[in-house]
Amino acid sequence: MDPQRHVVAGPMAPTSMKTARKSFAITNTYVRSHPANKEIVSVHTSTPAVEKRTFNLEQNQVYQGTVNVLSIIDTNKDIMCCKYTEDTNDVAAGFTDGTIRLFNCNSGQCVHTLVDDECRAYPGPVTAIKHRPVSKAHPVTNMLLSSYVNGCIKCWSYKYDQCLYTIREKRQTLGLCYHPCHSKFVTYGDDAKLNMYDEEAQTQERAFYSSGHRSKMDGHESRIFACAFNPKSHHELISGGWDNAVMCWDDRQPYATRYFLGIHMCGEGLDFDKPGRQILTCSWQEKDAIQLWDYGSCKLIETIVPDNFSSKLYCGKMVPHTNLIVCGGSDANILRVVDTNMKVTECCIRNNPGGIYAFDFGTVRRKVKKATDSYKKISEIGLVPRVSFVTGKRLQTVDFG
Repeated sequence: MDPQRHVVAGPMAPTSMKTARKSFAITNTYVRSHPANKEIVSVHTSTPAVEKRTFNLEQNQVYQGTVNVLSIIDTNKDIMCCKYTEDTNDVAAGFTDGTIRLFNCNSGQCVHTLVDDECRAYPGPVTAIKHRPVSKAHPVTNMLLSSYVNGCIKCWSYKYDQCLYTIREKRQTLGLCYHPCHSKFVTYGDDAKLNMYDEEAQTQERAFYSSGHRSKMDGHESRIFACAFNPKSHHELISGGWDNAVMCWDDRQPYATRYFLGIHMCGEGLDFDKPGRQILTCSWQEKDAIQLWDYGSCKLIETIVPDNFSSKLYCGKMVPHTNLIVCGGSDANILRVVDTNMKVTECCIRNNPGGIYAFDFGTVRRKVKKATDSYKKISEIGLVPRVSFVTGKRLQTVDFG
């Protein structure tokens, strides 16, 4: 049951919320309107003319493929991460000043601001925003979990702008990841360790780390920036970071069981396919940025070079039920939709205002017609959900196909 309190628990100065809002401004907002019961009409296959007239700050972006701009929100602060709420009605953005703001997907308006006295007194960039995976066993809770560089992990009831609890780690916490089945989550940071917590008890269950033996490589040696659970296992997970290694863990023991090398991670660029047999790595390096690995043997399956635009990647995910991936990074500041079978870029957005630090999937906005014998295979691009991504001070939402 949701808490009935309408104000933050404990003493608070009456003007503190106004103070938190004073230094923030939405400089421009563009939300594309469309008929409620009709599919979105394709807008452009190159630099868009419609949006250029409506929203001048978008004119430097270059679009390839069928990209539909749904909304653009420009702010006056850098955004580090984003996440859709469980009902996908709002998208949460984490800022460098430690504030989380929720924007309505239809209007683009800021509907909630998540900040408490601790965030104001010890501001630190928000490094990740997550919510528990929604399923029949885990219904919608209207809560978000966030991590901060200052070591805090905070659980928010965003409908009431209220922090329910705070876990404090003595390190820089650089991200978190939920277990796909259980009410558990893992945090990771600059101390080369992963900590697993029980969400209901709000206590740490165990930690994963290196044994320290020189003859063994069974843990990380530097900052960890990515983690992913195997969807077909209750106990297995992987992680990657600055030490150019992806570690495979079993939560029944503290040390890594195996590893593979050559992947420099600086963001959430790790993902499993649905059967849990292949791993996608999107790494922050000029060469071999997009690779597929066999999970069982830890051997490289293939390296994908989808186009001529080199980009060091921060983030990447597999699109469910397709052979597509979405990834984003720096240099060309590019967000791509890549076909892993054809090894080509289906759609992309280049020359964004900043590096693509993070993105999140929303809902699939259109249905794809079934292929018949008289037609060639239809592209899967229409199955890509809408994507909200952060680039510099901008939060942008697009749709493909």
